[in-house]
Amino acid sequence: MRRSAFTLIELLVVIAIIAILAAILFPVFAQAKAAAKQAQNLSNLKQLGLAAMMYASDYDDMLPNDPLVRHCPSDPTMSVGNIDRWGNYYWPWLFQPYIKQQPQDKTKASDAFYWNPNAPKNNPQELSSGRAACIWPQPAQSWGLTCANLSGGRCRSIQYWTTYAYNEHIGDYPGGANLTAWQSPAESFLLLEATDSEIEGDELDELYSRTKDCTGIYPDPANADPTLGGHNGGTTIAYLDGHAKWRKTSWGPDGECSVDSRGNPLLVFPPTTRGGDSVRVKGWTPIFDE
Repeated sequence: MRRSAFTLIELLVVIAIIAILAAILFPVFAQAKAAAKQAQNLSNLKQLGLAAMMYASDYDDMLPNDPLVRHCPSDPTMSVGNIDRWGNYYWPWLFQPYIKQQPQDKTKASDAFYWNPNAPKNNPQELSSGRAACIWPQPAQSWGLTCANLSGGRCRSIQYWTTYAYNEHIGDYPGGANLTAWQSPAESFLLLEATDSEIEGDELDELYSRTKDCTGIYPDPANADPTLGGHNGGTTIAYLDGHAKWRKTSWGPDGECSVDSRGNPLLVFPPTTRGGDSVRVKGWTPIFDE
């Protein structure tokens, strides 16, 4: 009579083959999953780039900046200067009418439109001090935000989820940033993936592409620890002409912890610059030096 059962050796061989296949395929599945998440992230930034263009078309070709709001909605005595640039810190809600999406409050899930699915879920953005007090209780509550620290009747902290940072030079540019007058919009940054709501060329320690701990090297201890993002060694960027793409981060001569002569993070791409209105570097500002 012919036997139909497997021997122990045959079972062990089958198990070994399955284990080998699993070891080969699981990393492939993980990579495919990460690629799908990155595709979603790229789509988000693409939509935000288009939202910026629609916003500009409604505001005489101007992007969000200081002159659009002269006083805080909740406190007319608090000027734009007191809250340090309206456009730079509240841009997500200024774009909201054009995409029907806005960042989630910290009390809600982080995996929403403004959040890269590959980013760690433990690093919310924060509007602190006057930046929070200026919009509390309105328009913050109408934006779905709560106050994380209410003291003396004033809100001291509002926390929300986003991994996207506005090009600070857009909001800072004297007289406002005009989209038509901007040189090389296809090469100019609108949004970069970072751990703050706004970013410029002397704040590139905030990029999500860094994985090494630069404590003791970078000037700001709060930004020296690794972002735990990685993003395959690069960052996804929305540009001023409406397109978005992933670009490899190019560090200075000492790698991820390179610093310039002033001790600030040193990168080749995105290009490191000094802060302030006098910057003339392609990618960051509407007027640049060749």
